[in-house]
Amino acid sequence: MKLLRAVVVVLFLLGIEVYGAARIGDRLNRDQTIPEITSDREMLEVPSAYTEDMLLEGLSAYDGLDGDLTDQIVVRGLSHFQGEKGISQVSYVVFDSYNQSATFTRPVQFTDYESPRFTLTEPLVFQAGRGGRAMDRIGAEDSVDGDISSLVIQSGSDVDYGEAGEYTIHVEVTNRFGDLQTEALPVHVLEVIPTRAQLVLRTPLLYLNLGEIFDPMAYAPSMFGPAAAGDVAEITAESTVDPSLPGVYQVHYRAVESGEGDEEPGEILGETWMTVIVRE
Repeated sequence: MKLLRAVVVVLFLLGIEVYGAARIGDRLNRDQTIPEITSDREMLEVPSAYTEDMLLEGLSAYDGLDGDLTDQIVVRGLSHFQGEKGISQVSYVVFDSYNQSATFTRPVQFTDYESPRFTLTEPLVFQAGRGGRAMDRIGAEDSVDGDISSLVIQSGSDVDYGEAGEYTIHVEVTNRFGDLQTEALPVHVLEVIPTRAQLVLRTPLLYLNLGEIFDPMAYAPSMFGPAAAGDVAEITAESTVDPSLPGVYQVHYRAVESGEGDEEPGEILGETWMTVIVRE
């Protein structure tokens, strides 16, 4: 009986030694075969509407035991812009069959990148005491991520929706690359909004590049309502836009009674404002 126990103990100890030696050998083997990622270019260039496959262009991965691991490379993420807008750092990772990893980072340039732009679902024009909220009409879009309206925040406002007047609301938005955009948008609260002519803008908020030619009547609103029939009303435009200077401007559109002969246009039948942002 004692002999049997001794044999069992010896076999158990031998098993532990064999297992330990195997683990050590396995570990030594793994330490010698760490994978590596390489790139055939210093900077990757992709459009703003990129795909993940585009971010993987020019990469290869190799491991001493597993061989080619290029099709196992995955994108870990994109960094905030550092310095020049439109250039980010994209990071990658790959794993071999022993779950050992290799990481790699390279710069990527979005060739057609534009900073986020604010949008309006309708003009910021309200009737005093009738409710409404400017922030419900303000959104934003990004050349990379598309609609980022949920990221728009109000940073300040002097608007009193119960009192007729001209006000300003301050808004800001930051995309995932850290590109912050801020604007001060004009808000109009009218005592009474004329309703005989409803003026509907195709573009409540327009962006212009610095120096771009601008014709306010090219963006004139469509007219609906009783005054739209026949030649009862005509649309006029009063613009403050200066395309040579960056800033926020407005175009005031009115539908007024058509004058007869040499008569001046008469009663205002409808009005609205288009916001114009000129930026570099």
